[in-house]
Amino acid sequence: MSFGKKVVRLAAIASLVISVLSACGSADTKPASAPSANQEKTATAKPIKIGFLVPKTGKGKDYGEKEEIATKIAVDEINAAGGINGSKLELVTEDTAGDNKQAVLLTRKLEKENVVAISGPHFSGEAEVTFPIANELKIPIISYASAKPGISAANRPWAFRNSMTDDKLLSTALPVFAKHYNVKKFAVIYDEKDAVSKSAGVDVLPVAIEKNGFEWVNKSNPLAIKTGDTDYSAIVTKVKGMKPEAIAVSVLYQEGAGLVKELRRQGVNVPIIGTVGIYASAFPKLAGEAAKDIVVGTYWYPEIDRAQAQEFLKKFEPEAVKLTPDASKPDPYAVNAYDNIQIIAKQLKDAGLNGDSDVKKLRETVRSGWEKLKDYEGTQGKMTIDAEGDGVKEVHTVTIKDGNYAPLK
Repeated sequence: MSFGKKVVRLAAIASLVISVLSACGSADTKPASAPSANQEKTATAKPIKIGFLVPKTGKGKDYGEKEEIATKIAVDEINAAGGINGSKLELVTEDTAGDNKQAVLLTRKLEKENVVAISGPHFSGEAEVTFPIANELKIPIISYASAKPGISAANRPWAFRNSMTDDKLLSTALPVFAKHYNVKKFAVIYDEKDAVSKSAGVDVLPVAIEKNGFEWVNKSNPLAIKTGDTDYSAIVTKVKGMKPEAIAVSVLYQEGAGLVKELRRQGVNVPIIGTVGIYASAFPKLAGEAAKDIVVGTYWYPEIDRAQAQEFLKKFEPEAVKLTPDASKPDPYAVNAYDNIQIIAKQLKDAGLNGDSDVKKLRETVRSGWEKLKDYEGTQGKMTIDAEGDGVKEVHTVTIKDGNYAPLK
């Protein structure tokens, strides 16, 4: 190799070495950027605990399975996005089995575990006994399903319901139902053992029927079943003799399926309007062909025209189909359970709080946030909490088509 070529080669190597050293020196000498406040919190802040009262077993098992799926989706979404000001969200789940006494014990247990709020319980009977405890312990409790009127109002200021009461739903749905089917004579059947079903059957439905100028054919002859009943032949025989043009039922979905099957078996093929208890993703499958011409008022149905709702469905259904392949759609209460967690997380995040904050301050922030909630853009649409602590949403009148709930047209 010539001397000139050696010089050129050495110069090239020297240039490369200088470039590498320069790059390394630049990286080493430049001060490392300080971690952001949120990064520091991610490493040090304690988790934020939220209690979850849900009927994973017992009379509300189908409800509970769906509500747990939806709630876990919300928690996973929040944590995947970085948590709440550096804190991960931790769900503390307790199975009430739909039992009031168990719900009371578990509410007190959750408070001792320093949860900042409780999502649940499902049933109105549970809410009636747990809401007073929430006031006593000063912990926010938000039911995602209870629909008996007056429960939140009697337990201000710590109890709320991200759901609508039967009277609000029926005030919209009943006139739509009656006009669609051209009916004016109603028989009422209710479950006297379940709190919300009895309330709607004794107080809400009769008032709504007469307020709209319709006839209540069994006003002097109450027709009641009990949770757990399986033989409805006698009560259906009585209804058949009254010759109503329509039937209003206030029962839970399991009993509802058996009741409507017996009605159809005995040739009572009039249209039926149900209260909130009959809306469950499992009901159409349980009722089968007997579910035809059954209507309910609601603030959610699976094909609701909202991008947020459809995104939720994409995450929900693959999980639900593993448990209930024939009933994988979420009901309104599962959607409420999902929104409960999202709302609580937003309230705490907006306040700049995390798991290191005082638990009393965290609880008061959530309570105050729910009290002031207005026009929140939830999965179903806009939602406001009224002065009584209950949800106000757009009401849809739906029926069962092809095994799912869809608008009555």
